[in-house]
Amino acid sequence: MTQFLNQSDSNFVRSRFEKEMVEEVKVTLFTEPDLKGLIVPGMGCETCVPTQQLLEEVSRLSEKIQLNIVNYKEEIELTKSYGVGMVPTIVFSRDDESNIKYLGIPAGTEFPVLLEAIINVSSGSPDLSEETISFLNSLEKEISIKVFVTPN
Repeated sequence: MTQFLNQSDSNFVRSRFEKEMVEEVKVTLFTEPDLKGLIVPGMGCETCVPTQQLLEEVSRLSEKIQLNIVNYKEEIELTKSYGVGMVPTIVFSRDDESNIKYLGIPAGTEFPVLLEAIINVSSGSPDLSEETISFLNSLEKEISIKVFVTPN
């Protein structure tokens, strides 16, 4: 099995989690099972297995991270309730609130995005300016913001 984080990286992440996480975070991965090389039309997710491996590694670094793995084709109602249409999709939740989704594998230059999502959801207070928070509080309707992350 591939190891994503070396010991130094694991220690750094563990330390950040210990210092910055406040509440428990539920990390739900919507995925499909590994077909072990079998090719089936309409099935096959190249990044699902490594995404699960990465999340398992990260979740072992804090007791405040609860990782749930969901087979999106078998748990259809749950998948629909979260509005998931593609895999891998990661949903970050605290209590009953889930408002951050990540599509794809958060590896390489996108790994910090995973850490920030976990920490921000745990703290309940994202790192936003007062002006931005004021603007968001003034909104009368729910909005959806999509951010596309790409490496430099």
